[in-house]
Amino acid sequence: MTAAQLSLGGLALAVAILVFTAVRWWRRGRELPGVAALVGGLLVGLLSALCTGGLLGVAARRLTTEATNPLGNRLGGTGSDQLLPQAAPAGMSAGGGVATTVLLVLLVLAWRCCDQQLRRQLTAGIVSGSALGLAGGISGLAATTLIPAANHLGDQILAALY
Repeated sequence: MTAAQLSLGGLALAVAILVFTAVRWWRRGRELPGVAALVGGLLVGLLSALCTGGLLGVAARRLTTEATNPLGNRLGGTGSDQLLPQAAPAGMSAGGGVATTVLLVLLVLAWRCCDQQLRRQLTAGIVSGSALGLAGGISGLAATTLIPAANHLGDQILAALY
């Protein structure tokens, strides 16, 4: 699978969505379910973007290359279609993919149980996370912090099943 790249416009759009959602959450009283929805969406989007293959990785890359980049490039104007350097492989193992899938299932269950405002925050987190996961610095930070935790959690899940 060829790696997707984030454009400057896509990066600007992802950051704008994240900032807009965080400001709305702040102005609405800083409720805990709102920040949990946003962080959960960011986490799933980021981990999905760092998956080296599978359905989650393909979905995150398609969301970025077919929605976030083109829309951000149109909004950003001239020069915003310049691509950022490709992120290095994050080192997610099969166990990390299992943990990401379990987290996605939990997020889908939360989606089914929450109101429209929380659904918007989940969606904003997923869109921002999937795009920001393709930025070199953020994927590098996630490779040293989130990926080992996801791999360990997934290995524990797989060990319990065997």
